[in-house]
Amino acid sequence: MNNQKMTHSEETLRNVFGKFVEGGKIESIEQNRGGLINQTYFISQTGSDGVLRKYVMQCMNRHVFPKLPQLMENVFRVSRHMEVKCKASKNPDAKRGFLNFRCALDGQCYVDSEELGFWRMYRYIDHAVGRLTATTTFEAYSAGKAFGNFQSLLSDLPEPRLHETISRFHDTRNRFAVLEEAAKKDAFGRLKDCRDIMEGLFNLKDAALAMQEAADAGRIPERVVHNDAKLSNVLLDEEDGRAICVIDLDTCMPGLALHDFGDLVRSICTDSQEDTDKPEFIRVRLDMFTALSEGFLAGGRGFMLQEEKCFMPDAGVALTTEVAVRFLTDYLSGDVYFRTKYPGHNLVRARAQMTLAQKYMEVLPEMRAIVAEADKAAGKSTVDEAAEIAVS
Repeated sequence: MNNQKMTHSEETLRNVFGKFVEGGKIESIEQNRGGLINQTYFISQTGSDGVLRKYVMQCMNRHVFPKLPQLMENVFRVSRHMEVKCKASKNPDAKRGFLNFRCALDGQCYVDSEELGFWRMYRYIDHAVGRLTATTTFEAYSAGKAFGNFQSLLSDLPEPRLHETISRFHDTRNRFAVLEEAAKKDAFGRLKDCRDIMEGLFNLKDAALAMQEAADAGRIPERVVHNDAKLSNVLLDEEDGRAICVIDLDTCMPGLALHDFGDLVRSICTDSQEDTDKPEFIRVRLDMFTALSEGFLAGGRGFMLQEEKCFMPDAGVALTTEVAVRFLTDYLSGDVYFRTKYPGHNLVRARAQMTLAQKYMEVLPEMRAIVAEADKAAGKSTVDEAAEIAVS
């Protein structure tokens, strides 16, 4: 076992594991220290058939996720649908393209115990690694392709609609309304420090709402959305870095495909930190945006409507502005949601994200041209693949 003390006792972990897997022998238990919300363990076990297998077992955070049974129902439906689609694919990589959750021995898709906590388990994906941030265009392409493929695989998920486990998560209009209310209350006397950011964000409001208004008018369809799209939620092949599997499905619920793409743009297409205190140096990486767009459209294999593609550049503006609004709201409300490292941290974050959104606005024409070219390339690739299949 790992010599470093784990969050849960070995006895507890063995007890929980035994509720998922019967018999065999546990060879090792290792805690993944990187998670901030759930407690994650890697468990190697030799089964009664003599085969060594590795599992990921997680204790879920009840405070962050108050609707855990509904969350797990979403996760199981999404992962099972992806499993069927991946196993039917001729691409050998697809066999590692989904999270294979294991039911408990009582048939439930989780273990819910007042004494032990709320647990789930899925298979460990071999020869795959994670990256926190994209530093190369290939990593940006890989992230785009992974989430494009994710959206494509789930584009035909049958009814019923997934549970909305976090209400109005990407309701940008409501986010602005909540900000206005926090500014009116000014409960901590902080409005005087951020009037320029308030003005800048409300100048971005029309652009940030364009995508939502198109959805409200029925021009953009509701889809299954990951809602935490970033490179760190993609497993990459440890040898060549190609995208293997999208992970962390806890926020999967109804939304727009553009929400995921916009989050990728926000997190990947700049080389500045989210909380940089030097916003004047923020710049847009159009090379990263090109790679990301090409990957997303290639991975999606034609599932998106033309109207959705037209809003891909706008999605970066919308999601970046929305995050800035959330940071500023939290600052005015006394820093109650986002973890801060120093006084005024949320104000710094809000200014940085507002500046990035403004920078995206400045290059929207270039970004539109990039998406149009990427769409042409993806369309040609799809036609070529279809021709190859027909010939074979």
